[in-house]
Amino acid sequence: MNGKRTCEALRQIRQNIANANSIEYTPAECTYQGECSGTCPRCESEMRYIERQLRLRGALGKAVVVAGLTLSATSLTPMQAQTQQVHTVAQKQIDVPLVDAAPNDTTAIIVRGTVIDQNDKGPLIGVTVLLDGTKHGTATDNDGKFAIRIPRDSKLVFKYLGYETQEMVLNNPNNNLLVTLSTKMQQILVGEYLVVPKMPDVDADIYRPNE
Repeated sequence: MNGKRTCEALRQIRQNIANANSIEYTPAECTYQGECSGTCPRCESEMRYIERQLRLRGALGKAVVVAGLTLSATSLTPMQAQTQQVHTVAQKQIDVPLVDAAPNDTTAIIVRGTVIDQNDKGPLIGVTVLLDGTKHGTATDNDGKFAIRIPRDSKLVFKYLGYETQEMVLNNPNNNLLVTLSTKMQQILVGEYLVVPKMPDVDADIYRPNE
């Protein structure tokens, strides 16, 4: 199978995954002329988009479907790599270290969750998750996830640079808490007028099929 056929097969795999998970996806038409290795920066961008959407579905507690995707007998390295990449994102069990912020409390509860951006729904890395009134806490990992043991009916404080602080009182164990943080609006006083500048559009990680 040559590069062009490999590219088509990979595109079909991405399309199947998107369809199975109700992900909006329109693959870009390949206009490359010449020898093709089967993948390219545009293909990788589309793959990252699919990965991001799968992670988001998982963060929202939705099922991720990758069943029925198999490789042909003439499996090629690009196809294997990209298919395995999706299976890894969809199927791996993320083992988040549990931080015990209530070591002597026999009634303490365990809270596991994900912190995401309110606008693009992407995971936020390194968010401080603090037990209110103490210095005990943790931080979200590369997938925006955290796990902490806290006293029942206590407050968790979520802090992140450039974002509004979020506070939550937890009275029951939770294995799938979803926390959304919104960006702070900067206010500038000019003379007697309060100016709120427009927030910039951050779209470096957004897939655009027509570019």
